Amino acid sequence: MSREDTHVVPGEVERIRLDRYAHRAFGALASVKQAHKAARRGDLRLNGQPCEPSRFVQAGDRIDLLRIGRPPPRPYELRLDVVHADDALAVVIKPPGLPVSGNQHRTVENALHFTLGESAADDALEWPRPVHRLDRRTGGLLVVARSAAARVELGRMFEERRVNKRYRALAGGRLEGEGTVDEPVEGRSAVTRYRAVEHTRCLRSGWLTTVDLHPSTGRTHQLRRHLAHLGAPVLGDDLYGIEGQILRRSGLFLWALGLRLPHPLGGDPLELSIPEPAKFGTHRAREIRRWERWNGA
Repeated sequence: MSREDTHVVPGEVERIRLDRYAHRAFGALASVKQAHKAARRGDLRLNGQPCEPSRFVQAGDRIDLLRIGRPPPRPYELRLDVVHADDALAVVIKPPGLPVSGNQHRTVENALHFTLGESAADDALEWPRPVHRLDRRTGGLLVVARSAAARVELGRMFEERRVNKRYRALAGGRLEGEGTVDEPVEGRSAVTRYRAVEHTRCLRSGWLTTVDLHPSTGRTHQLRRHLAHLGAPVLGDDLYGIEGQILRRSGLFLWALGLRLPHPLGGDPLELSIPEPAKFGTHRAREIRRWERWNGA
């Protein structure tokens, strides 16, 4: 059996169903629904016995996964930049344009084993697993679990919103100061704090705003939708942007630049940041030159 096949529930676990917990603990169970079906089939055992998926787990319980739900991926030979790595977790830089996971071969998940290899932890995952998502077109910091215990705890931390994330965008329009957008996304609560960092003159939209964004929730396209709601869509946004600001060859001007989170296994808290991509400064400088030429400066 693979090293992901057995997991012992650590101390101080919250009240949680077997299917939800097993989804966090086993990389082979890609969803709660898949874990639920595995328990119904008897492929998930609690302390050696078949068990209902609704049973609540307790500290010290042993969970066995009798059959792996999917084989390990074929590594995608792309070397990702690693910002932090230990035996429990890693933080890598996701390139824009590359999906985090999916049925195709070219994904961040398939590049992780090539980049990181296997952890030395006793409960090392067979291959590292992302614990949250970034849009395909968004680049930046991505958290990856390398051990089963870390995957469980990181999943809980993201669910409980104990991970602080900072994004940077170049938005078409002028945003002032700072504020909060509390605007539902697809009927679900969605909250984003924003702070204007810099203003740049622009012929297309009058102004560009370099803005830092702190999402409290993680809805699909939340930041892109919220900036469009403010009348300052992300430059290069082909879904919520304005004609003339798509800039298809330059991509989307939205990056995940900062993370702050407790270490999942009790180590020192992590506070990580990377600089904004060079294309942000290049585009601001280009727009300033165009503005000055047009206005005879």
